Amino acid sequence: MDRRARTTGSVTVVLLVVCCLAAATLGGTASAQSALVPQTDDQPAPDNTITRIDLAADGSATWEITLRTRLENDSDIAEYERFQEQFRANTSRYLDPFSERMSGVVAAANQSSDREMRAEGFNAETDIQEVPRRWGVVSFRFTWTGFAAVEDDAVVAGDVFAGGFFIGTDDALAISAPDGYMIESAAPEPDETSESVVEWRGREDFDDGHPSVRAVPIASGDGGGGSSPDGDNSTLLVALGLLVLIGAVGAGAYAVRTGRLTLGGGGAADGDATARTAGGETNDGDASADETVDPDASGSAPDDPEPANRPDAVDVKYDSADAVDNETAAIDPDLLTDEDRVRQVLAERGGRMKQSAIVDEFDWSKSKASRVISRMAEDGDVEKLRIGRENVIDLVEES
Repeated sequence: MDRRARTTGSVTVVLLVVCCLAAATLGGTASAQSALVPQTDDQPAPDNTITRIDLAADGSATWEITLRTRLENDSDIAEYERFQEQFRANTSRYLDPFSERMSGVVAAANQSSDREMRAEGFNAETDIQEVPRRWGVVSFRFTWTGFAAVEDDAVVAGDVFAGGFFIGTDDALAISAPDGYMIESAAPEPDETSESVVEWRGREDFDDGHPSVRAVPIASGDGGGGSSPDGDNSTLLVALGLLVLIGAVGAGAYAVRTGRLTLGGGGAADGDATARTAGGETNDGDASADETVDPDASGSAPDDPEPANRPDAVDVKYDSADAVDNETAAIDPDLLTDEDRVRQVLAERGGRMKQSAIVDEFDWSKSKASRVISRMAEDGDVEKLRIGRENVIDLVEES
């Protein structure tokens, strides 16, 4: 057996043994993730666990394991606040067992690894979140140096899971790419994917060597050859063309809605019809326009006394304008509230987005986005989740 095989095997054995023993101790209520965090007698049992692994370009990774306990009523909140007082007064009582456990896991891997591994930077904190359900939250963090392999410019994670991994029902595991990198591939297929983060939701039993993630620098994300000037120019031209097209369509729709442009019978014909209704005379050009408006005329235009005053001609004009107005109103963002716009973009993105992405989407300030989302959370339209250093917004499905 080569050195790497012994490394990944030893890591897997330690992880699985730790998880299984801890889960059994907790009566089977803990997932593999929460089992990595030793539970004290006075610590509330978690309802779900969110694990986030933030990769760095040198192969190290910052682990954050967040245990969430649902707080259903004021009694639950009061009990959790008492726990928080004890936690903050003596954090080492809760952090030290976690530090010892994960240090042992990493030390066992380091003994036979071709990468130097160590665990450092342990810390823990607790909070109460409103998302809109109340959750009591305890988060444990540490840095695992040598967690991922560095292959040329790529950072590849997953070999430490040679025996597989497991997340329980309602739990989640997220892995993020280093700053300036993008996710090139991930296996198995994640439940949610962005350029820099992939996420799996439980229950999930991962196979050997999984989950696995390969991250590459954004500049070489096209396969390592770099981006060519011609490709960049083509992309820029396409983008500019789309912007011009969108602007033209928007201007046309605005002109139709405000009456500056009419559809249905042509500008000349419509203007002539209005003139004749007021009692004016027409010239030869008017007669030509009347021939176009009156498809049933069998003779020349002068033989038809007032074609533009017929009800059917007027109906053609106004029906066309009404159809354009209705279509424009259906997509006009000015008619949507801020909450409607957030619901719409969440639905288009699969029901979940980072709060920072919502800020970018609407070009809002962070404070405005926070106010809108907080109102929606209070109304039960969305849930705010804290995953790592970011707020993630979930669209609540109507029951």
